[in-house]
Amino acid sequence: MSIPIQPLTDEQIASLLSHLPGTMVQYIQTRAAGNPFFAEELARTVETQIAPSTSHVVDSHSARSMAPNLASDIIDTELTLPDTIAAVLELRMSRLTPACQRLLGNAAVLGGSFTFHVIQQMEVGVNANANEDTILDLLEEAIQAGVITEEGSGTRINYQFWHPLLVSHLYDQLSAARRARLHRRAAQVLQEVYRGHEEEGAAMIVNHLVAGGAEPLQVVHYAALAGDRSYNLSAYPEAEGFYRIAVAQLDEHIGPSLSNATQDERSQLAYFLERLGECTRVQGNYEEARHLYERVLAVRSYQRSYTTPTEYQYEAQIDALLWREIALTWYDVGDSLHAQECCERGEQVLREAEVVGGAAWATLRFQESYHYWQDGNYDEAHKMASEALCLFEEALQKQEPSRTNAFQTTGTKRTLAGDPVNLGRIQTLIGVIADMAGDHHEALTSLQSALRVFEQYNRQREIANVCCNLGDVYLRKAEHELAHAAFRRSIHIAERIGDVPLMSVVFGNLGVLAARSGNLQEAEEWIKRGIKLAEQIKDQIYISIWHIYLSITFQDQGKWAEARKSIVYALSISRSTNNTPYIGFALIIIGNMHMMQSKLLDHSQENINQEYNNSKLEDLEETVNIQRFHFLKRSQHVLERALALEGLESETRIEGKLSLVQLFLLQGELNRAWQQAINTLEEARQNELIWQPARAQSLMGSILAAQGQMEQA
Repeated sequence: MSIPIQPLTDEQIASLLSHLPGTMVQYIQTRAAGNPFFAEELARTVETQIAPSTSHVVDSHSARSMAPNLASDIIDTELTLPDTIAAVLELRMSRLTPACQRLLGNAAVLGGSFTFHVIQQMEVGVNANANEDTILDLLEEAIQAGVITEEGSGTRINYQFWHPLLVSHLYDQLSAARRARLHRRAAQVLQEVYRGHEEEGAAMIVNHLVAGGAEPLQVVHYAALAGDRSYNLSAYPEAEGFYRIAVAQLDEHIGPSLSNATQDERSQLAYFLERLGECTRVQGNYEEARHLYERVLAVRSYQRSYTTPTEYQYEAQIDALLWREIALTWYDVGDSLHAQECCERGEQVLREAEVVGGAAWATLRFQESYHYWQDGNYDEAHKMASEALCLFEEALQKQEPSRTNAFQTTGTKRTLAGDPVNLGRIQTLIGVIADMAGDHHEALTSLQSALRVFEQYNRQREIANVCCNLGDVYLRKAEHELAHAAFRRSIHIAERIGDVPLMSVVFGNLGVLAARSGNLQEAEEWIKRGIKLAEQIKDQIYISIWHIYLSITFQDQGKWAEARKSIVYALSISRSTNNTPYIGFALIIIGNMHMMQSKLLDHSQENINQEYNNSKLEDLEETVNIQRFHFLKRSQHVLERALALEGLESETRIEGKLSLVQLFLLQGELNRAWQQAINTLEEARQNELIWQPARAQSLMGSILAAQGQMEQA
C-alpha cells in the first residue's frame, strides 16, 4: 500500500531550513522541488561543503547577509550531489534497461523537459540504429518506471523528468566530450526547429552552443538574438545574461587588441556594451554600468574617421548621449557633481562638432532639469524640462517617419532617430516637478499624458515608473485607493522586469501609504524593504528618504530610540549628498521630535503631582519646566532653520509650518499660532492637499479651546 504525499511548498522548505542563509535556502528550494528528504540532504551538504569555504568572506554574525551573487557562485561551483541522494536516484534508474538509461542521459542535456521531435532528431544524429519506434519504446519504459511523465497529444508531446536532481545526476555522469557533442547536436536540431523564427529559440540554442564549445561568432549571433528578444520584452536580467555572453565571445574572437577587429565587429561590440550598460543600470548596478558606457566610448573612438561633416556631427551626438548615460550612473547614487561634469563633457562634444539644437541637446537639458529638481530649484527645473520638450518636439518633426521608433538599436540611436517615448519621459519629469511644487492638477495632467505615450509604445519600464509617480500624487491628495492601485501596477511590472531601483521606491511608497492609513506595523515592514533594496544598489537619496519616513513611523509607534537613530542617519546622508529638500524634511522631523519630548515631560509632570509632597513638588516642577522650555526652543530653532531653506517640497514646507503652529500653541503664543494656522490652511488648500488642511483645522480648534472659546472650537 502506498500513500501519496504532496510536495512541500517553498514556505515549508524555508521553515525546514530556517538555520541557513536566504540565498542557500532559495537554491535548495529550487533543487529539492518540494522533496523534504532531498531538501534535508542538500542542506547537510551545503553546511559541510559550502560553509567552511565561505568563512573568509562572512562570519557567524553576517552569514544571513551574504552577497547573493557570491553565495550562489560558491554553491554552483562547489556543491556536489550528496551520496544519499545519488543512491536514491541510481536505485530508480537501475530498474531501466541500459538503452533507456542511455537515452535519458542524452536527454539530460536538454534540461528538465524535452519534446519527442527534438530527442528523436538528437538520437538519429548520435545513434545510427535509432528509429522512431525504438525511441518510443524506450520513452514508454521510462514513463512506466515513473522516471519521466508525458504531457500533450499529437505532435505536441512533451516529456518531463520526474525530478530536477535526476537531470543533474544524469548530466554529471556524462563525460565532458560526450556532453559537448550532445550540446552541439542539440543546437543543430533546435536551429532546424526554429528556422525562420530563430529568435524564439535563440535562448536555448545559445546555451547549447556555449556548452558545446561552438565557434565564438556563431555564439554571438544567437546571443544577440536572445538578448534583443529579452530586452524588447523588458526582461532586463535575462537580456543582461545574453549580452554578457555576446561580449565575452566577441572579445575572445577579437583578441587582446581592437586592431584585430573589423569596423563591423567594433560596432557590434559597442552595441552589446551599450545594451549591457542599460540592463545593468536598470537593475541598480550603477558602477558596472558606468564602466560599460566608458568602454563603449573607447571602442567607438578607436581609429575613427569621418567621410562627411554630417557623419561627424552624428557620431558626436552619440558620444554626447553616452556621456549623459554615464552622468545618470552618478546621479542615481546621489553624486550630482560628477553627474554635472559628465553632462558638461557632453555639451563640449556637441559644441566642438557645431551641433545646434536636436535630440542630443534636448537630452542634456533634460538631465540638467533633473539636477535642478534634486536641488529643490523647481522653477529652473521646470524651465529646463520645457526647453527639452520643445527641442524633442522640433527634432521629431524633422525626422522621416521610416526612421522613427527603430526597434533593434541602442537607446542613443533611438533618441537621434526621433523616439517619441522621450516626449513621455519629459512629461513625466514635468509632472514630478509640479507634484513637488504643489501643483497637483498639472502633475496629474502631465503624468497621465506620459502614461498614454508609454502604453502606446508598450514601454513597460516607463509605464511602471509613471504609475509610481501617479501613486505619489494620489497619496499627497489622500486618494488612497487610487494611490494603492497605481503602486500595485508599478510594483507588478518592476518585479517582473527586475527594476530594483523602482522596486525600492514603490516599497517605500507603499509604506507611506500604510502609515497614512494607520497601519504602522505594515508601514514599517514596507519601508524597511525599500531601505534594503536602496542599500543594495547604494542609492543614497532613497536611503535617506526612507529613513526619514521610517523615523516618523517609529515615532508614531513610540519607538523613540529607533526614531532618533533613523533620522540622524537620514540627515547625515542628505547633507553628504547636499540634498536640500531632504535636509529640510529631516530637520522638520527632528523639530517635531523635540516638541514631542516636551509633551512627554508634561505627562511625566502629571505623575509627579501624584507621587510627591508639596516641598519636593515645587523643585521638580521647576526642573521639568526648564527642560520643557529648552526642548521647545530647540524645536523652534530647528523648524525655523528648515523653513529658511530654499527648495523644500510644498508638502514638506506646509508640514513644517503646521509644526510651528503646534509649537506656538505649546508655548502659549495663541495669537501667533492662530495667524500661522490661517495662512498655512490657505496654502494647503491651494495645493489641493487633504490631510494637512484637516490637521490645520484640528490645531485651530485646539487654539480656540485654549482661548476659552469652547463652542467655536
